[in-house]
Amino acid sequence: VTLHIDNLSGNNAHHIAETVFKAFGRAVRMALAADPRMQGLMPSTKGSL
Repeated sequence: VTLHIDNLSGNNAHHIAETVFKAFGRAVRMALAADPRMQGLMPSTKGSL
């Protein structure tokens, strides 16, 4: 995985690190969540590319 994080503000390194990990965790959770619209269907990119 190549990950680029742009920190736009902050002075305290501890708080900056916290926000980076929290944002990354939320993004991963959203990316891996099951899509309720696809319930019961086989995951495929057919017709979307």
